[in-house]
Amino acid sequence: MRNQYGTLIFLLLLTPVIFYFHDLYNRFFYTQRLRVFFRIVKAWLISLSVYVIVGFVTKFAFLIESRVFIILIYAISIILFIIIRLILVEGILKYYFTASYRKIPCKYIGPHNSFEAFNKFFKENGVAGFTLIDFNKADHSDRDCNELLLYSKTPNFDEFYKEIKSKISSGQRLHIASALFNKLNLGWEWCRIDSIPVYTFYMKGNQRFRDFLRRCIDIIGSIFSLIVLAPLFAIISIAIKFDSRGSVIYKQTRCGQDGKKFVFYKFRSMLEHKKSKEELETEANYFREHGVPKVETMNSEYITDIGKILRKTSIDEWPQFINVLKGEMSLIGPRPHRPHEVKCYRTWHKDRLSVKQGLTGLWQIYGRGELPTDKSIFLDLIYVMNRSISLDLRLLFHTIPAVIFGKGAY
Repeated sequence: MRNQYGTLIFLLLLTPVIFYFHDLYNRFFYTQRLRVFFRIVKAWLISLSVYVIVGFVTKFAFLIESRVFIILIYAISIILFIIIRLILVEGILKYYFTASYRKIPCKYIGPHNSFEAFNKFFKENGVAGFTLIDFNKADHSDRDCNELLLYSKTPNFDEFYKEIKSKISSGQRLHIASALFNKLNLGWEWCRIDSIPVYTFYMKGNQRFRDFLRRCIDIIGSIFSLIVLAPLFAIISIAIKFDSRGSVIYKQTRCGQDGKKFVFYKFRSMLEHKKSKEELETEANYFREHGVPKVETMNSEYITDIGKILRKTSIDEWPQFINVLKGEMSLIGPRPHRPHEVKCYRTWHKDRLSVKQGLTGLWQIYGRGELPTDKSIFLDLIYVMNRSISLDLRLLFHTIPAVIFGKGAY
């Protein structure tokens, strides 16, 4: 059969990558079998779609184009994925952690009266591999633990962030249970204990090499994007000129890493109008204090017809590849805020400026303009605390559907 080896290599490379982006190599998720099942199905559908799209674009130059083969291979693969992932892997994990010496000591920090509920959950779900230790008991307080479980009942993101920051340390996994995660709609929880979602935070150690690697990815990604998108840049520029008077590129001062100011580029999507510095600061304070989503801060009467399309599809952000190439921004990171917004930060908000600001990030993928200030900044801080190359790659992967469906765009 023609192209059978190319197809085999393609599938062997594609499937593990898609599984990785859906956390199917993370043992913690096997505490929720139904969720793993749906992740397998989703990964399978994406793999099938990618196969068909790549085959169509390349005219099946290196892939098998037989529809019968595609149907058979994917029908067999979904059965194998479910058998291997839901039965074999789960069975192996349970057997491995049957031996008590293989279990991982995990220190519980939280209300003592909730310990039993958490302990019962981990005893019933051996795949997590935990031996939960109540930190409230004096005889266990000095015991070394590789992992921590923090159960927080704080009602606001301000205190919640301070609590996490006081407990998280480099190289140690911190599992966090809090009802506040329900307000973020991230879907990162690997289990729910009494309806409380549990997330895992992991702060990497020395970031120097990762920053160097991240910069290399930024340069390659921005150059590639600018070359590929160059023809579209010309078409969009003409459309903006015909639609309304004014410059094609809108320049604005934004705050980057450590609050350093730089010139930020966008395709102009609004009619030119200005607000005084006092008006901007008053507006920023109002929306922060009242928890109003950013989408409601926009005055739609100034947005042009072309601008509505550019904003909805995030095409207006494309010129920021220039900022990335210049080193003022990164592909992944918190979105850069304007100086008057930074001036209105609460103390805990300022930690989002500790890393290079990005073209896309958690806020861009999970909510965008639909989230009020505290929630969007807390998302940025989740990224800052869990920052890694693997997380960057995942966020790049998840940016594609977020942009296509335009969720929260304004």
